[in-house]
Amino acid sequence: MANNTTHIGLLQHGQVDAGNVFCGELDTPLSKAGWKQLKQAFGRGAAEWDAVITSPRTQCAAFAEWFAQKYDLPLVRDERLREIHFGAWEGCSPQQVMAVHPEQLAQWWLNPAQSAPTGGENFGEFRARVLDVWAELANAYRGERVLAVTHAGVIRVIMAYVLQMPDERLLALNIEYGALTRLRVLRDRSGEWASLLAHGC
Repeated sequence: MANNTTHIGLLQHGQVDAGNVFCGELDTPLSKAGWKQLKQAFGRGAAEWDAVITSPRTQCAAFAEWFAQKYDLPLVRDERLREIHFGAWEGCSPQQVMAVHPEQLAQWWLNPAQSAPTGGENFGEFRARVLDVWAELANAYRGERVLAVTHAGVIRVIMAYVLQMPDERLLALNIEYGALTRLRVLRDRSGEWASLLAHGC
């Protein structure tokens, strides 16, 4: 592969034991179904990747460690790939939040960039750290193919940046458990160009 090209895969972790709840700071293991989702998708895909980078959260790191060890790939844990902190919503389902704070949840659905749960992470700071690691990936893995195991919010921020979507449209991007988003970064004399190759495969 030419050293002016980087291929980046963004893998959403599988289903988790905690269920359908807000998991930002919550460290929760993958469920059996979650492991099955990821192993079926990547059990024979090691030849596609040169390195693995992962969020430190258990729902990401456990599979990343298994995959890297199984196929003898270098593994890096990066705190910047953490999901956004959901504050008071951590560990709660959307239905539970709706029962207590319906207006706040509705505002968040409409524009997550302008509305945050009580005690939650500032969206601007979240976006900055995610785009920081994105820029670093494109440069650190020139000529390589790197798989990043991370969270839905992280993937949405990167996709929105590449597609030049407004932040308020983030939740229009559907991110399924175990889904892979593929991007490519090219560099030439005129600059750096990122493009979306596939999403949800």
